[in-house]
Amino acid sequence: MFRELRNMRMRLNFYYTLMLVLFISLFISIAYFNVHYTNKITTDRDLKVKAALVRDLNILPEFDDRPPKKGNIPAGEEYIDPLFKYILRDENIDITQSTIQNQALFQESQEFALQTWLDQEERWDIISLQGIDYRIFSTPFHDNEENGVVQTYCNLSMLNKFISKFTNLLIATGVASILVAALLGWWLAGRAMMPVRHAWQRQREFIADVSHELRTPLTVVQSNLDVALADKDGSIKDNIDWLQNAYSETENMGKLINNLLFIARIDAREIQFKHDEFNLSNLLTQLVSRFKPLFRSKNLIFTSSIAPMVIMYSDEVLVRQMVSIFLDNAFKYTPAGGTVSLKMFIIQNAIEISVTDSGIGIDNSEKEKIFRRFYRVDKARSRKQGGTGLGLAIAAWIASEHRGQIQVFSKLGEGSAFKVHFPNPTTANDPKTGNKINRIHGRMGEISSAIKKN
Repeated sequence: MFRELRNMRMRLNFYYTLMLVLFISLFISIAYFNVHYTNKITTDRDLKVKAALVRDLNILPEFDDRPPKKGNIPAGEEYIDPLFKYILRDENIDITQSTIQNQALFQESQEFALQTWLDQEERWDIISLQGIDYRIFSTPFHDNEENGVVQTYCNLSMLNKFISKFTNLLIATGVASILVAALLGWWLAGRAMMPVRHAWQRQREFIADVSHELRTPLTVVQSNLDVALADKDGSIKDNIDWLQNAYSETENMGKLINNLLFIARIDAREIQFKHDEFNLSNLLTQLVSRFKPLFRSKNLIFTSSIAPMVIMYSDEVLVRQMVSIFLDNAFKYTPAGGTVSLKMFIIQNAIEISVTDSGIGIDNSEKEKIFRRFYRVDKARSRKQGGTGLGLAIAAWIASEHRGQIQVFSKLGEGSAFKVHFPNPTTANDPKTGNKINRIHGRMGEISSAIKKN
């Protein structure tokens, strides 16, 4: 199972990292093409603007037959970016002015200038010379009797270098991010697997506990039946003790299986709550009547004090089960001649149900453990009394679903008191009777108590 969990963690990390790689790759691609496209658009726009500026600055003087003013910057050209070089050609494509001293560039651009003049259309080209790329813009111009072609150039070396460094930075950042994300993904996958690991651990413990809890009663049943079957000449009456022992153990097994099924439904979140209105006072009074004969059979003094007319909006079956668990435990662990009491009342704007006994009590070190599944303070005594170790776990779950809190007051050898406290009621008046109503809001419903006015 550990290998399966590890493989699952590796798969989760792989998918997480793969998604991140795709995302980073997409981001790098978008960033690269955005920078590349933006710089291309900016460069082309500047070339076009500079061509218009060069044309306006150089058309005004008359053309002459002097050699091109290579490297000479005419007045006003300080407005032209030094990265942008230009050539001014006449209608015969002869150079009349230029800031370029590269003869190879003159020759390469001459064909573009001729084609521009013949087509009378602007054109864009890229010239590569000695490992350097030049972006060239050619446009024809006409002004009175002076015609020609303006060509502006931009050395793309710095721009390409910037894009190359930017791309390398993106790739390096992306690789580093992927490595960090892989480590972080492994950690996150581990965190994500924690509930699965805990659930699996609980399942292992649950199966081990169930196997142990069922093995003991099955052994008792089998041993008692073996004794009864070995007495071939004896009657049922002669073997009634052995049969009674086996029957008692099957009853305990039935209780255990029912509790196990209930716990399984809790874990699977299959418990369907019924939000019905019922009289909590009547429910507790019925439980008192039901448990009185049981307590009397053990010579226990059972008393009750129940507030009248308490109306509850929740699941009546679950509330009955919770109180029954407390009363059943009080019966099991209170010796003959002891006392048990059930109380329900409103106190400090809240409702409280308590079951108190004078039984064996619980040590302080055990109080936090008794609500764990299958936990029993004295396993031998609990098994003898028919306990399964699941009752208090179920009661705690039912109370928590009402946003209630269970308090345990106990001292070893002096008895125990279990109090269920439902907090945060609101106060209103019943429109029919005018009585004050206290309501307690919870996930399962409301608890209301109608209290007569003084």
